[in-house]
Amino acid sequence: MTSVRADRELRPGGFAPVMATGIVSQGVRAAGARWASDGLLAVALAMYGLLLVAWARRVAGHRREVAAQLRDPAKVFGFFTFVAGSDVLATRLAAGPWRPAAAILLAVAGPVWLGLMWCAARVVRGLGPEGVLRHVDGSWFLCVVGLQSVVLAGAALEPHRALAAKETGWALGLALYVVVAVAVAARLVRLGVRPQELSPPYWITMGACAISLQVGARLVPQGLDASPPGDVVAGFLLVIWGWMTCLLPVLLAAGVWRHGVHRVSLAYEPTWWTIVFPLGMYAVSTAALGTAEGPHRLVAVGQVMAWTASGAWAMVMFGALGGRGIGQKMRSRDGNARRMAPPGR
Repeated sequence: MTSVRADRELRPGGFAPVMATGIVSQGVRAAGARWASDGLLAVALAMYGLLLVAWARRVAGHRREVAAQLRDPAKVFGFFTFVAGSDVLATRLAAGPWRPAAAILLAVAGPVWLGLMWCAARVVRGLGPEGVLRHVDGSWFLCVVGLQSVVLAGAALEPHRALAAKETGWALGLALYVVVAVAVAARLVRLGVRPQELSPPYWITMGACAISLQVGARLVPQGLDASPPGDVVAGFLLVIWGWMTCLLPVLLAAGVWRHGVHRVSLAYEPTWWTIVFPLGMYAVSTAALGTAEGPHRLVAVGQVMAWTASGAWAMVMFGALGGRGIGQKMRSRDGNARRMAPPGR
């Protein structure tokens, strides 16, 4: 019974901890802490394996429920965390002896992104313009993260092949980002947002921008700046970096408004992982931009942000472990109270 309940409680965005842990592993590795990076990689791989087994059981035992989630505008985009988590691990493993495993992860993630995008497109088409405004939120940027992660893993595994395909995927991801950003902005302007609705997934607005920057910076040494003038590419990447940097204080202020002004609880929730991933991706992409285009001060900024992201990872992991224990204790205490209560109460 316990395993059945656990399978039913799996969230579509359940691979967000893998995304967050994998990208923080990349960040601290670039900052020179290989031991910490390898430890985080081991944690991410363990998470990934356990989640794969759990989701295989869920799909096998609860197909109708999973199909319903794929038709739900509040849940379908969460499935893109599987794509992003797979590709973050593939990128991390691409340069070492685990390269064949990285290739398998990419080979799985690419087709899954296409299938999920088809499901998401059907959901969006069924909603219509007004329905999109009512349902769109930060989690919709996960489709952008998923696509750019596929391109990023491909660039890591095959740095000297298929540049045109990678450039096309990158450009498509940027266009998709603009489309989702316009929809989110329209929702905020026309309908506003309550404090409870301004949830951590809005941080993916920055995460999707950061991974797009990371892809661009990775493609520069592979020939991205060969077609247009190099200074045009460099300027465009700096614009992307400036936009995601402007988003950082806005998102922090939104958190103060939500939790400080309106007293929304700071208790752990699984969506806190969607804050860790953008912070880690900000660190990695900033350092990559500094390396690719020459403003090496950005490399130092990226290293500082990598340790900031690792601190955020530690806090969220502490909340996840502690929250789970507290939840179990509360359920146990409630169960004991019910057993001790007189009949009829």
